[in-house]
Order: sequence, then C-alpha cells, then structure tokens
Amino acid sequence: MKDPFSILTIFATMKTKLPTQSLLKVSCCFSLAISVFLFSSAFMEGETIEGAICRSVMFFFLMMFISIGNTCLLVILKETNRIGVRDCTVGFYISSFIMSTLVMWIMYAFQSYLIQQGISARTLGIKVKGDIIYLYTAVQGLFVNSVLLLLQNFIIVQDANNKAQLENSRLNAASSEAAYQLLQQQIHPHFLFNALNILKSLIKKSPVSAEDYLLRLSDFLRVSVSENKRGLATLKDEVKLGIDYLEMQKVRFGEALQFSFDTEKSEGFLPVFSLQPLLENAIKHNELTDADPLIIEIKQIGNWISVINNIKLRSVAEYSTGSGLANLAERYKLLSGDEIEIRDNGQTFSVSLKILENEDRNYRR
Repeated sequence: MKDPFSILTIFATMKTKLPTQSLLKVSCCFSLAISVFLFSSAFMEGETIEGAICRSVMFFFLMMFISIGNTCLLVILKETNRIGVRDCTVGFYISSFIMSTLVMWIMYAFQSYLIQQGISARTLGIKVKGDIIYLYTAVQGLFVNSVLLLLQNFIIVQDANNKAQLENSRLNAASSEAAYQLLQQQIHPHFLFNALNILKSLIKKSPVSAEDYLLRLSDFLRVSVSENKRGLATLKDEVKLGIDYLEMQKVRFGEALQFSFDTEKSEGFLPVFSLQPLLENAIKHNELTDADPLIIEIKQIGNWISVINNIKLRSVAEYSTGSGLANLAERYKLLSGDEIEIRDNGQTFSVSLKILENEDRNYRR
C-alpha cells in the first residue's frame, strides 16, 4: 500500500527538489502533538470527552489543511535564484495567508454546522459575536499559519544544509580520487625511465642483482597501477612497498642513500600509497653524496608511523608540482578524519601518520 503522501510527493518531485515528504510528515506529527495537547487541556478544563475530541480533531485537520496548502504553494510559487537556491516570493506569503484565512472560515462554517446539528458544543467565547468572528478567525489563521511556516522553513533550510554537506563530501572524495589517480600516473614517467636504465646496466654487470631488482620493480609497479577501491592498504604491504622503492633507489645512489625500518607490528592499515611519496619527496628535495648521505628512517612509535630524514636541500631543486604531500594529507583526512603531523626543526623533516586499526571502520563518524 502506498504512502498517503505519495501522490503529492510525486507531483512535487516533478516540479522541485523540495523535501516535500519531510514537510508533510513533520507537519502531521506536529499537528497531532498539538491536537493531543488540546484534547487533554479541554478535558481537564471540564469539557466532555466528545467536545474535547471534536475540538482536537478539528484543530488537527485545520493545521493539516494549512500545511498541505503551504506545501502546494511552495511547489507552485517558489522560484530559483541565480545561485540555485529556491526563494519564497512575496506572492507566496500573500497567497499563503489568504489560503489560511479561507481554511479558517471554512472550518468555522463547518463547526457552526456541527453545533446546529447538536454534534458539537460551542467553543468560542460569548464576547465574539457578529461579523467580528470572521476577523477573529482570520487572526487565528494568521497565527497558526505563521507557526507552520516557521516550521516548514526550518525543515527546508536543514534539508538544504544536509544536501550541501553531502555534495561537498562527494566533491572532496571525487577531488581526492582524481588527485590520487593523477599521482599514480605521474609515478611512471618520473621513476620508470631511471629504473629501466639501471636494470639494463645491472643485466650486464650482475644478472643476480638484476633479477632481484626486476622482482622489486615488478612488485612496485603492480601496486602502483592496481586499483584499491577501499583506499586502504595493510601496514605490512605499505612497508614492503617502501622497502622495494628504497632498495631500487639504493642501487642508483649507492652509499649516498641510507635507510632503516623500525616497525613494531605489521597489523593495521594506511591509505594506499602513503609511505612511498614521502620517501620520494625526501630523495627529490635533498642532496645525496657519499660524504654526506641522506638518511631516511621509517619508525613506528605506538600506533603512529613516521618517515624521518635529515635535511640537506638541493642547491637546484627538482621540478615538483608540490601536490604530493597535500594530496596525501587530503586523502588521509578523508579516510580517517585526522590530520597528518609534519615537523621541521631545520635539521630533520618528519611526517607522521596514525595507523588505522580496522579497514571496515568509518573513521569519520
């Protein structure tokens, strides 16, 4: 069986992106709550059960008619401004207050009919007589309608904010994914040319070393071109990828590059391809000489893992987009909700990431 508001919701969806179903359901709950309050209030004031029920039911339908009328007017009369936000026009408010007045008069006429038939007792004060009753009911309608409009506007604003936050989250995710894929594509031109040249020379000098180098290179390229839909890799895999990368670079730089790994455990997860860009940045931005080697440490302290290197900046810096570390920080925050820690004391540079404990956990909650 269809939702009682489904027809109106379908009509509204064809015209607008207003949260029509939420508007109607919240209005219904609000009207029901007020009607229950009126029933209990009237009954405790000495009115009969029939009279209290009649008053509360009449008020419930009164508020629902006004709510439905406002929703229809929102669908018909709301306009979209230049930035895509839907605004209420002056015509909407005028039409809304006219509609609420007409609904009040119709309900008053219906109640008068019930009183004449002896079905309901008179509930209006004795002082309200003659044509002034129409002004009295009109003022009541304006008051009730104002409360409902405030409620409906609050729902619309909340829905717009929720949609904006969701869209912003989707844009951030898309941007991060695009940057990540771009980073993956940039790995090959930057690294593959030197790797193949080294492999060519090793084949002639040391076939055994060439075979080991080729295995590391194939593992490295396999990870770099594979698609990790979850965006996470095990700590063990990330550390192995870092070792493969540094071992290949050590073949190129020799004793000018020194490194060490100190990891307490292999459990946990990191954003995929998070350690290698940090190692690459250290090599890219610093001088490497046998007399003054670049020393890189990958150290785990508690549930944090850090990449630390001594600082000896190149006199002529290599070309860099400058987006590698920023991209990693954005991806890490998107996945975990936390920030990476960057420290530079002039002698050493370090980047630390908190190890994630569970790949199925939503860290942003």
